[in-house]
Amino acid sequence: MKLRPVLFIAYNFPPHGGAGVQRSLKFVKYLPEFGWKPIVITTTADAGQVQDLTLLSDIPAGIPIHRFPAFSIARLQSQAARLKLDRLVVFLNLLLQIPDAAIFWSKKIRSPLVEIVEREKPKVVYTTSGPYSAHLVGLWAKQRFQIPWFADFRDPWSHNLIIPYLPGYQTLNRYLERRVLAAADRVSCVSRPWLEEMQDNSQGRPGKFLVLPNGYDDADIKPLRFPPDHRHFTLTHLGSFYRNRHPHQFLTAIETLMESGRIPLSEIKVIFVGKNAKNFIPDHPPFEVHDYIPHKELGEIRSRTTTFILILDVCPENIGNYSGKLYEYISANRPIIGIVPPGGVAQSLITETQTGLTVENNPSAIANAVANLYSAWKHRQWDWHPDWTVIRRYTRRRLTEQLAAQFEQLSRS
Repeated sequence: MKLRPVLFIAYNFPPHGGAGVQRSLKFVKYLPEFGWKPIVITTTADAGQVQDLTLLSDIPAGIPIHRFPAFSIARLQSQAARLKLDRLVVFLNLLLQIPDAAIFWSKKIRSPLVEIVEREKPKVVYTTSGPYSAHLVGLWAKQRFQIPWFADFRDPWSHNLIIPYLPGYQTLNRYLERRVLAAADRVSCVSRPWLEEMQDNSQGRPGKFLVLPNGYDDADIKPLRFPPDHRHFTLTHLGSFYRNRHPHQFLTAIETLMESGRIPLSEIKVIFVGKNAKNFIPDHPPFEVHDYIPHKELGEIRSRTTTFILILDVCPENIGNYSGKLYEYISANRPIIGIVPPGGVAQSLITETQTGLTVENNPSAIANAVANLYSAWKHRQWDWHPDWTVIRRYTRRRLTEQLAAQFEQLSRS
């Protein structure tokens, strides 16, 4: 089968690590099965905040990868940390949020892209964010080559709750976002509420918008044996924290459970894995903190887990946030405690898949949820019936098949 080329523009790509890499990597891994050959356009390895060489093994043989260096805020952050100039770099990063520091990279790659497009003759251009500058490359390519363009959003743009926009910056980003949404032939986002926010800022036709959720790779994550047979009741949180997503209430709940004797210290472990977890977690038992762990090495952590913890910003504006890690949680065959926005998509997914429970973000509610699962573990009285028919809808292969179908439609339009 002759594969059709798609120009695949993804700033974050292995050997970069982190959650933002998984979606692009798995699309590249499975697109050849559905008749498409990604021509990957990305940046250099040192532009990523974390490195994960294990992910390189997922890239199919023969996939062209073009790496273009440019100014990188991540590279500058590493240098600044050694010189204790972290705050200066944070301020510089804020100044560059129109749309982000990758704007220099997005301009630098345009000239070599002309040669690549002329040689490869892609049928479709695919861009993914963040960073949002990747979509500005897509906008330029659409205007220059008139190739069908698929713009994929892993997070909101102008309404991103994590980005502390300076005065006036959100308006400028909303203008750039509107231009991208109007020009793209297809626009996808990982959740319905976030997609609807973008549609409100779009003058494009409604039919070109679609939800393309995140997922899990069943080649990486196999369901664990249930019930868990561990010496410790082990709670695990995977991922980083931010200014509006932190574990304070959860930590208070755990401390309260131990102080009250509801859970003995000798029977509980609480594991955190993430590049900044050590900045938020106490350095004493039952807490165990790890820096970033390569994605393919997380199996050992999962195997030790009794219950997964999902902590999100619970404000109403965050109802569209699943968090990519949730899909890997639901596939692992372990209960989840979700501290998530009420009525949001994360709560719906946990409920739909029957993979856990959700609680309010207060120590009392969290403590009761943890204590109940501890009791089920202690007495081996589990009520556990996950819906695998629903869970398997979210395999990376199935989601890539949906993306390939969109490419097929665009290439024929």
